[in-house]
Amino acid sequence: MFSHYSWPEAILHIDGDAFFASVMQSVNPSLKGKPIATGRERGIATAFSYEAKNMGVRRGMTFSQIKKVCPSCIYVDSDYDLFSLVSQRMFSIMKNYSPTVEEYSIDEGFVDIKGLRRMHRKTYEEIALAIKKEIEEKLDITVSVGLSITKSLAKLASSFRKPSGFTPVQGKHIEYLLGRCTAQNIWGLGPNTAAYLTKYNIKTALEFASLSEDFIISHLSKPYYEIWQELRGIKIFSLDPNPKNTYKSISKTETFTPPTNNKELLWSYLFRHIEDAFSKARRYKYAVGTISLFLKTQQFNYRATECKLSTPTAYPLSIRKELHLAFDRIYDQSHIYRTTGCTISNLSDAAIIQDSLFTDQLAQSKTQKLYSILSSIKKVDFGTALIANNATLKKPQPKKFGLSILSLE
Repeated sequence: MFSHYSWPEAILHIDGDAFFASVMQSVNPSLKGKPIATGRERGIATAFSYEAKNMGVRRGMTFSQIKKVCPSCIYVDSDYDLFSLVSQRMFSIMKNYSPTVEEYSIDEGFVDIKGLRRMHRKTYEEIALAIKKEIEEKLDITVSVGLSITKSLAKLASSFRKPSGFTPVQGKHIEYLLGRCTAQNIWGLGPNTAAYLTKYNIKTALEFASLSEDFIISHLSKPYYEIWQELRGIKIFSLDPNPKNTYKSISKTETFTPPTNNKELLWSYLFRHIEDAFSKARRYKYAVGTISLFLKTQQFNYRATECKLSTPTAYPLSIRKELHLAFDRIYDQSHIYRTTGCTISNLSDAAIIQDSLFTDQLAQSKTQKLYSILSSIKKVDFGTALIANNATLKKPQPKKFGLSILSLE
């Protein structure tokens, strides 16, 4: 059924193991071997170590939930600048071995090493292990590596032995790998499609790959037909070496001096972060579905909340009232604050967002035009209140555009 020619292609998938948590452990050796969860600034676990995972911690859990299943779990801040730096170094190492590297996400990528055996004087397996060793030794994190003849098979192989695993799958070994993976493990299949296939008693990746072409075409859409071909050793998906321009979330944060409990100033800082995050989202044609806000006190305690939108938007000015209500939920005058920040997520294509029946089309059109005009002149920054200048709290002064927005509300 499958091609038995050993290496018609040679594609690596390199995946950072519990990447965010591993990076935090690498810069703080005292955390190694301990259950940790990142995301303290958001009040939920955004990532966690394998030690925490083995004790029942899952992504999205609140810290009160984590405490019940893993009392010894250590909560740490997410350091997105650090994550980005380690990611850049990881991909730099990959690019030292091959000119064709796809940065699939911050912690995983594909590397095409076909034809590079002579240059490196190594087998494909030895090249893969050399990259793995260099990443782990230089960055003090672990990665799992899959080597196969298509992207789908390489990605499936990298998840086969975790953490710090290496799984080479040439043509004659495809059936072995697929037989030991569930259909839901297949990249791009998803739980709903896997549940649908279960109705036809198709539970493993091998059973999916063994289906007839007629069945795939008549029961599933084109993307699944392409996945089916990839699992059978037919290369469909090429690597995209262009710089990554897709995001799952965008975060902005700032620590300021002196700390303050001035409500207007804190709101001003926070809304500036929101504007910066949305500005980046607009550059990549995203609309935003969820905004997470947080304040960090002088005692390093976090107060966080989440604002979920019924209709995604690319313009925070249009949801300013909702955001201010969310801010009111976490602001407490009795605390002194040193850091504000936000994370926007549930990003979707802005071009296909449908307005709800209650959308004010006129106000939306005005807002869109206002952003277009301002962004062509300068960075959009509706301060809404004060902004500290040179670390000194000054008398309240409205921003240049601060008053013009009131007519839109």
